[in-house]
Amino acid sequence: MRRLVVALIIAILAFTLTGCGGGGDEAAAPAETPAAAPAPAAAAPAIDGDVTGISDNEADIFVPFPTGSSIATDVAERIADKQPTLIYFYDSGQYTAAQNRKIIDKVLDDNRGLVDLVAYDIGKYTSIDPSGTITVDPEFASDPDAQIAVQMARALGVSFTPYIVLTDTQGYIIWKHRGLADSAFLEREVQRATR
Repeated sequence: MRRLVVALIIAILAFTLTGCGGGGDEAAAPAETPAAAPAPAAAAPAIDGDVTGISDNEADIFVPFPTGSSIATDVAERIADKQPTLIYFYDSGQYTAAQNRKIIDKVLDDNRGLVDLVAYDIGKYTSIDPSGTITVDPEFASDPDAQIAVQMARALGVSFTPYIVLTDTQGYIIWKHRGLADSAFLEREVQRATR
């Protein structure tokens, strides 16, 4: 594109200079300023908006798994034993939750024994308000399973279903993903969790 612009400027200069022959007593008119070269075409704009049909990954992460009473006992024991664990929060009423579970089951079956799966159907007794805060529906307020699942979801920053949290052999969270997971990417993360 630059060569085209340079060639255009040279052609314009050559044309204006050849037309400036001497004219006797007439005063020489000032040479016209060549027209400004057209600006190079802008590159295609990057897509800044949402791309539909593709789930966003959470930012890369490597943080210790939270501890305390907000974590379910079975999960806390796995983390303490340095057992890689995939924690899956979902809403059984969502189509994507069932599709995600098929992907998870296939990956874990292909990599049998590498990672434990713990799943929580938080959609059956919770709701998420527009700010992303998970709340227990009143009819389940006294259910201890509902309370621990919601407390753990809050502690892990879950504000969307389906949601995956993956821990490694050091008891660290190494990957979070919301929405429908890609099978190949999930498999790579599961294998990375055991290294």
